[in-house]
Amino acid sequence: MTVITPLSEAHHRSLILAIFTSCGRARFMDEKYFDTCTALAGSGPAFVALVLEAMADGGVMMGLPRAEALELAAQSKSSSASNFEIS
Repeated sequence: MTVITPLSEAHHRSLILAIFTSCGRARFMDEKYFDTCTALAGSGPAFVALVLEAMADGGVMMGLPRAEALELAAQSKSSSASNFEIS
């Protein structure tokens, strides 16, 4: 996810969005939100990975092989993410 400071020129906005959406989602937001966006979108994947690892560890403790426990944990994240509507 890329967060970009708003631009006044419409043609610049279109070009910037075209560049950044070629590798993921992008959105314009005021700079006052940048620190929070960095914490959420930048650090968020590490937090998710930590939770998935803990879920897989729990599966292994309950007798599942690690590969299957990781697959189940990752798939639960994937299906959970698809339940959120993004406007």
